[in-house]
Order: sequence, then C-alpha cells, then structure tokens
Amino acid sequence: MDLPIHQPYENGKGGVEIGLRPIEVETWLERDKLFLTEIKEKKKLFLEKKDEVLMTSEDSEDLQQEVLDLILNYLDTFHNNAFKVNKACVENLISGEIYHFKDFINPLELASLLVQEDLIVMRPVKDTFSLQSASLCAPTRWSLKEKFGQTLSEIHKGVPGYIEKIDSRVVKIFNNLPNEKIFERFNWSIFDSPELFQPAQSKSLVEINNLEPENLYLRVERQTIRRLNKSMSVLFTVRVHVDHITSILSCKKSILDLIKAIKSLDEDMKSYKVIKPFEENLINWLKSKLANE
Repeated sequence: MDLPIHQPYENGKGGVEIGLRPIEVETWLERDKLFLTEIKEKKKLFLEKKDEVLMTSEDSEDLQQEVLDLILNYLDTFHNNAFKVNKACVENLISGEIYHFKDFINPLELASLLVQEDLIVMRPVKDTFSLQSASLCAPTRWSLKEKFGQTLSEIHKGVPGYIEKIDSRVVKIFNNLPNEKIFERFNWSIFDSPELFQPAQSKSLVEINNLEPENLYLRVERQTIRRLNKSMSVLFTVRVHVDHITSILSCKKSILDLIKAIKSLDEDMKSYKVIKPFEENLINWLKSKLANE
C-alpha cells in the first residue's frame, strides 16, 4: 500500500496556521487515477442533492463564467491529451463525454465536472470577502447552505483559535493577493469513513460510535487560492484525499509524525476534529505497530 501523497501532519503539524506557499501554475489542479470515479460521484450528488452541493447568487453568472474560462484554459494548456476544448463544448477524451456549454444554467456546475477539486468563490465585500458561489461535493463536516453568503470570519468562527490567531491575517492576504499567483495549503483530519461527501451531520455520528483504529481513515484537504482578475474575487479550490490509516504503517517516520501531531493539538481542536472519541486507542495502536517493527 502506497503512502499518502500528502502528509501535512509531518513533524507534528496540525494546529491553526495559514501555511500558504506559492506553487507553479502547471501544478494548480490535481488529476489522478480517481478522476472518473470522483466525477461520477459529483454527477450523482448534482442529481440527488444539488441544493446541498451547488449554490450560486443571482448576479454571479459572470463570476461563474470567469471560473469556467480559467479552468478551460488550464485544461487546454496542461491537459490537452485528456480534454478537447471547442467554442461550443468540451470533450473528455478519456471517458468520451461531451459537455455542451448551452446545457448548463450554472457555468460553475460544468467547471466542477471537469476537475476533481471543489470550487468556492469568495467575492470582495467592503474590507473582506463573502462566499457567493460554490460547488462543494466533498465537504468536511460543514454545510454549504449554512455558510453561503457568510464572510471569511463568519465561515471560520467555529474553528478553535482561528479568530484570535489568524483571522485578520487571512483577510489581509485575500485583499493583497497578487494577480497570476497561486498558493496552496493543507488540512488534515481522521475520519471513520472513506466517503468524500461528509456533511455537517456526520460529525455527530462519529461522536456516538466506539471506533476501532483499524476502521479509521486519514483525510487530507489540499487547498489553493488565486485571484480572479476580472471580478477581483478569490477562487478557493479544495481537493480531498482519503487513505486508510494502515497506509502509513510502512513508514516509521509517518507513524511518529501522526502520533506527535495528534498529541500536539489543543484539547478544543481535538474536539473540533472529533479525534477525542478514539484518540487513546489510536495512539496506543500506532505505538504497537512501532513496537512490532
């Protein structure tokens, strides 16, 4: 079993921090062997739960189109072996599917079906930014309906330490984000399910279950931010990776890093991440794997 491609808990990291780093444009979006599976899941969610995973404001069509145009240009430049972009449509050369632009009321829905990432657009409002359009098929225990229209501060007010430690800095970064620059950051958590779609109510389900370490999964969010030059909004992308907890057992350093990261979390962050119900069992289990080496 391969190690997780991203391990943001490396060296015991895991608390509230900005952690942004610049990346090259060609690495902006990820595409891997799970592409067709994840796009199929998005289509199912759009069919069955569209009001939960796609929300746009009434005056956001130009904003959405700007996102779609940006992604189409990216695919045409860096993935033209997988996508063929025409004036009227875009063709997925791998699956054979053809998406006609005229068939989509919301350009953001089409954009979402072309990438594995979720797409969230934050529009400038006075001195901050608010969530005005989003396709969110892999939520990590939060509700798009609840968060829609909220500012950066309001969206993150429940995150322990966010307001006190980094809120003003995040708003400043968004206001001063350079054009044509892309930045990435990571979050990690531990879940009881490999499902990408984890709405807000899934948090309470974990709290009532007696979870065994062998049934846990590492969930990592790779997030990117970049400026939309026309609207001056910020496009926030989120790609979720899920790996079974056993994926790190072949690497002693990864095991030690995760143990350190869990122990380093403040108690309120452990509660927020819903780690406390299985923390002791998981750490003891990971230590037993080290002892067996």
